[in-house]
Amino acid sequence: MMKKFFLPILLFSLTGCLNNVEDVAGEVQIEVSFSNDVQPILIANNCVGCHTSGSLDLSTYQSIINSSGPQYGQNIIVIGDADASGLVDKIESNPQSGGRMPQGGPFLSGDEIQTIRAWINEGALNN
Repeated sequence: MMKKFFLPILLFSLTGCLNNVEDVAGEVQIEVSFSNDVQPILIANNCVGCHTSGSLDLSTYQSIINSSGPQYGQNIIVIGDADASGLVDKIESNPQSGGRMPQGGPFLSGDEIQTIRAWINEGALNN
């Protein structure tokens, strides 16, 4: 008797798991705020302490959006595409260009990096 119910339950369980995998694998919109979430990360991790002038200025929203990294040949924020953004490249563990930031550490946590990635992917809004 148990065998008749086992297959439908197994299929239902697998279907639920597959849905969860899709949810985890996709980009989750968390509505990141620049002023409440991103800017405090940049300040607390001393990004702003070193990068406040020239072509790389992380001190304000407008300066971040307009900043370009000489290593990347484009703005450090590619709105809607964290993977193509130089800022993300420099804070993740294996930057394609130069050393990881902040230079000498301590480096941003995984949660902090994910917050910045989400903000960029959500459109890098000034909110």
